[in-house]
Amino acid sequence: MFRKILFPTDFSEISLCVLENCIPKLRAEEVILVHVIEYVEDLSVLETLQMEAKKKMDEAVNKLKDRGVNARGFVTIGSVAPAISREARCPSIEILDRAYCERVDAIVIPSKGKHAKIVTIGSTALNVVRRSNVPVLVIKCDYVDEKPVIADCENLFKRPLVALDLSPCSDLVVSTLRIFEEEVEKCTFLHVIDYGAVEELDENISKARKALEIYAEKFKFESEILVETGDPAKEIISKAVEKESTAVILGKTGRSLIKELLLGSVATAVTKESKVPTLIVPCK
Repeated sequence: MFRKILFPTDFSEISLCVLENCIPKLRAEEVILVHVIEYVEDLSVLETLQMEAKKKMDEAVNKLKDRGVNARGFVTIGSVAPAISREARCPSIEILDRAYCERVDAIVIPSKGKHAKIVTIGSTALNVVRRSNVPVLVIKCDYVDEKPVIADCENLFKRPLVALDLSPCSDLVVSTLRIFEEEVEKCTFLHVIDYGAVEELDENISKARKALEIYAEKFKFESEILVETGDPAKEIISKAVEKESTAVILGKTGRSLIKELLLGSVATAVTKESKVPTLIVPCK
């Protein structure tokens, strides 16, 4: 598993559920918790918020230590510099700064679901996914009978679906998969074709299958090769359900936020809509 992970928490019921029931099972050498307080101009109120957050942070860290987890916690205040954009002032920037300073290997962050059939991801989590330079593991959470329910983190990478676009980014995704190689029983390697002329389809499918087979041969676990056509995000989400995958792993290219907002992003769409945990691997 990852050596050092960062876990942003807002101390909500879902966040604490993931913290207690998932983080210890990831078996990281060190876990760093961070809570970001939104700045308020009233300094007495700000001081009260800091004291309350510090108390909650100490409780969270101690619970992890009781489970044998090497943990540290930080409470920080969001930036208030007027010259920076509104998005840059949100907690995601403080989270990413902490991830950089601590040189973590991954960020683990929960998503939030309204009910069993619809899963959403908060703006802070989405901004972290978009901007992070380290892998981000999004843990899906929801409510069933008014109780928070999360993924089975003990078997998180037992049956992963690895979506590869066959660009140089795929090499990084496969390298990340190697971290969990001992955890995997069976892996589905998927490529979705949404390019080329109709008359080139058979050739493109054949090339994609051969490329996936080369990646699969690098591992000892059982693999399944799938090449589909259509919308990449929809196919990834659909196949993850069909194959009963325990997690989806895919890369995220480094295009600008403006381009992502205009054109959309496969990684963002999968993160938002997938009903299983998603590991997003950033590619330069």
